[in-house]
Amino acid sequence: MATTPELSRKRRIAVLLICSMSLFMVGLDITAVNVALPSIGKQMDASLSWLQWTVSAYTVVMASLLLFSGSMADRLGRKRTLVMGLSVFSVASLLCSLARSVCFESLRLLGAGSAPPTF
Repeated sequence: MATTPELSRKRRIAVLLICSMSLFMVGLDITAVNVALPSIGKQMDASLSWLQWTVSAYTVVMASLLLFSGSMADRLGRKRTLVMGLSVFSVASLLCSLARSVCFESLRLLGAGSAPPTF
């Protein structure tokens, strides 16, 4: 069994910061959905149960994408999957902020599911 070379202290700290930042970004995204619920409910004239389904659907899709990204990390490599997930998430977040609508939200969710280094 081949062993991996030991990382330097700077490299280990950089990996820790990147992983921590990606988890922070995804956590912030989930928080933004919860903060936006009152305005979503007001604009769409939605009931409380509909808003609860919105959060539940977002969470279930995110969890299923975590499983998918773990599988892709086994095939493509963890670093490549993390970089692709962060790239998709960042570009989709930029597009969401420019569009002022929910049209790119599914793309952002796809990136968020691949971004956390939990695989």
